[in-house]
Amino acid sequence: MAPYSRPNWAHIDLAALRHNARLVARHVAPARLIAVIKANAYGHGALEVARALGDESAVAMLAVASVDEAAQLRKGGIKAPILLLSAILPSEARDVVRLGLTATVFDLEVAAALNASAEIEKRRASVHFKVDSGMGRLGAHWCEAARVFSQICGFSNLEIAAIYTHFACADEDSDFSALQLRRFHQFCGESALPPTILKHAANSAGALRFRDAHFDLVRSGIALYGAHPCRDLAPGFDLRPVMTWRARVTALKKVAKGQSVSYGATWTAPRASQIAVLPAGYADGYLRALSNCGEVLLNGKCAPVVGRVTMDQIMVDVTDIPTQIGDEVTLFGANLSVEEVAARAGTISYELLCAVSSRVPRIHFGSAECGIRSAE
Repeated sequence: MAPYSRPNWAHIDLAALRHNARLVARHVAPARLIAVIKANAYGHGALEVARALGDESAVAMLAVASVDEAAQLRKGGIKAPILLLSAILPSEARDVVRLGLTATVFDLEVAAALNASAEIEKRRASVHFKVDSGMGRLGAHWCEAARVFSQICGFSNLEIAAIYTHFACADEDSDFSALQLRRFHQFCGESALPPTILKHAANSAGALRFRDAHFDLVRSGIALYGAHPCRDLAPGFDLRPVMTWRARVTALKKVAKGQSVSYGATWTAPRASQIAVLPAGYADGYLRALSNCGEVLLNGKCAPVVGRVTMDQIMVDVTDIPTQIGDEVTLFGANLSVEEVAARAGTISYELLCAVSSRVPRIHFGSAECGIRSAE
């Protein structure tokens, strides 16, 4: 039995993580990887993932969403370059410089704050300049990006190490992505770029779909964790799932034909049935949208989720599957892909992985820290 009170845990295979990183790296070479480990490495444990990727020569830098995520990595001893993908407030500039982080810049106010902080700290601050080529989120608009870039180049304490953009539809719309790429090239042509400046545009889907978007760096997130951003891009691409979420059967119930199960009585037994109760619910990140449509893997067979997913538990129909209390169940991961489960919930693998909550222990293995339990 698992060494914690609720038999509900996630195995994190760091060997699979490194395999995926090398696979993507070979595909995009000679470009190098920016390993995206924001949101606690998509739920996998940012510090453990950063350490596991530390010896991968193809990984040029790490990327997180916020200053606090980066600070946790620095506190954990991670010295690698770290890119902040989200916008920062001017008030955060001093911490960015002190921690040696690379901020994303696209406006003068933040650039000025970073420049002033770098002067106080007596060091140059590395930044990446972002162009909004059609995502409509962060970045200088492609029509104005060259002007803004020129102004930011005037800050003496900033080193613009790279320029980049982000695809909005790389997993599904080649035409719009091609338009974004043309806009990015237009910006590059309009700007006096130093010969040493690096470029990046591709996320995991873009890396698989657009070879001409590899440039110098590729930002890889979901592919590192073994989920395909879109299977039609590379159906034979041997990504391996890194997270396998498991639980054990904690109760078995006989249910008569016509008897309902769970809140709202949304499922009634079509026959005399046996129901297994699993200690995982929406408070753990098992989405309520999987009510009456999810499946789990039990003793080599798929068992349907019946009734509504509750806060702490789900029920599955095991009438045709020999089952005992304590049997191990896979919620997703090895042999039951997170993409398949996400599709049943009407969402994407990213959301499912990130949704696995902090009360689900992570068991990391496949490295020098094999078998160490970590809190999120």
